[in-house]
Amino acid sequence: MSKPLLFFICASLAVIPTLWMRRSYNRNPTLAFDPWSPQQQQQRQLMHYRAGQYNTWQVTDPRTVDLKDDATPIPQSPKDDATPQSIMTPLHVCERKAPIPHDEDMEIMQNHASHCPLSNEPPEKTTLLLLDGLQTFGRMGNNLIEFLHSFQYAKDNGMAVAIMQNSWATHLITDMWMAIQDQDINAWRAFVEQAFCVKIIVNKEELEKYEKVIPMETRDLFLYRREGFSELNEYIEFQSNIIRTLYRSYNNGVGADMRNFPVRNMCSVLDAIFGSEKESAVYSVIHSRSMESAGENLLARISRNSGCDKEAALKMEPEYVKAILEPLGMLEHPILFITDHQKPEILEKLLADPDIGPNIHLIPEEASWAGGDITAAVMSTAFIGNPASSFSGFIAKSRVALGYGNNFLLRKKNEDGEW
Repeated sequence: MSKPLLFFICASLAVIPTLWMRRSYNRNPTLAFDPWSPQQQQQRQLMHYRAGQYNTWQVTDPRTVDLKDDATPIPQSPKDDATPQSIMTPLHVCERKAPIPHDEDMEIMQNHASHCPLSNEPPEKTTLLLLDGLQTFGRMGNNLIEFLHSFQYAKDNGMAVAIMQNSWATHLITDMWMAIQDQDINAWRAFVEQAFCVKIIVNKEELEKYEKVIPMETRDLFLYRREGFSELNEYIEFQSNIIRTLYRSYNNGVGADMRNFPVRNMCSVLDAIFGSEKESAVYSVIHSRSMESAGENLLARISRNSGCDKEAALKMEPEYVKAILEPLGMLEHPILFITDHQKPEILEKLLADPDIGPNIHLIPEEASWAGGDITAAVMSTAFIGNPASSFSGFIAKSRVALGYGNNFLLRKKNEDGEW
């Protein structure tokens, strides 16, 4: 595995967020103020769940994000509804503002929407990469990477992504983002198609009108690597745009997933730990993942490619954690501990440390679940993870996408024995 790709998957070095924040996108300085073209107006429908309905169906004000207490939906005229205010404001997740500059976020989104192959080519000239079935390769962290890689593979090979409506991909996404509201599967399908430039397939007969349909196993998606990394910035930009599209519609406990089960609240951990202060809370997250017996071998392989320590991210010793958090002034703030519970001695050592222990916050069992843990880690002030874990990898990717620095996964000691 090449180092540049590894760095983005883990988002472990400060240079990646710095590169993200400093890079030029050939910005048109008048873009933010120019009227939208008819094509752009159509693209802006991706910001809505239902065109011409109520403003509660806007992406950052749907019931998947912020349910307004006792709010009565106000009907919008078609003209007003074509200009959703929610998407024109900076991205927030659980009331916490993402650091990425809003104008850059919008410009990137508009740029990629304008290159949607499903909008620019007729079906008979379009090849589809089909995501089908329920079998997946690995656990949730792997599956999230597989979802991201499907878009990259399609883009790199001149395809568009098609997703069977009742498949692993829709199950995965609706568990945490883009919940189905009011059992309106048609409105959900239209929204997702616009948001991601994908085709949601209900019946396989729909595939017959396309030039080619290529299915791909999730294992192959997970292992997909681009050939050559001369355009790493473009790769990061493209993947990050997909991730931000997810977080514009995170679930908040209202609506249903593709299995028709009620969705959970992605803000559950932040609500449980910080309550009404979650918007401004300063805190760190440690993700401790031992990964059964494979953890040591996998981290050793990553160490050979990256130069990072082959044990530190697995052991999470107090010395290692303090070497990261103390220079940031984060030992004076809460530290959330996320774990697979396979090595309880790791937490025991951290709790026993006089500098770390008093600030460790254990996540209540009723609030802890994959989506809540991911969100708390993604929106943290500093994140310490395990580069051998795809769960940590997705968190790190998400943090880069939202503009966060202070991502620590690949670390090693210098000649003086300091981290």
